[in-house]
Amino acid sequence: KYRIMAETGNIGAAIFYILENDANTNAIYGRNIYPSISRVLTTSYPMVVYTLSDIAPTNTKTTPAAKGTSKLDVIQVQIAIFHDNYTDLIAGQNAVREALDYVDGGNYPPTGSNIVKLQSCSFQDMRQDYIDDYDEMGLYVSYMDYQFRQQRS
Repeated sequence: KYRIMAETGNIGAAIFYILENDANTNAIYGRNIYPSISRVLTTSYPMVVYTLSDIAPTNTKTTPAAKGTSKLDVIQVQIAIFHDNYTDLIAGQNAVREALDYVDGGNYPPTGSNIVKLQSCSFQDMRQDYIDDYDEMGLYVSYMDYQFRQQRS
């Protein structure tokens, strides 16, 4: 398997850390958690793929735009869950939501060079789909949208 690791301070590092270290999501997905830019060389499912879809800087009184970049970003992320069984897809999407929705603010991971300072994370919405022309059995997909608030140094 080939994986491109998240860059320093990237929200992907936090998502990967939270999902991999949550007992329920780890039991379902293990290390099958990938950024959208990765080349996933696997056909094993289930799998989680996260895609950053929008970053909006938030100017505050303490860091106006004239004094530099925003110290708080609001980041929209879509998490796609792929599974070959619908019942297991539901269990997997519930595990991901349990792990991420209203996660405690803090550093993710807590130590190292990829630390992301999260203020909050909230579930926004979800859609499901079925890819019938994948393999012989088809593939179930759940698209979940989250909003992260990331404090920047």
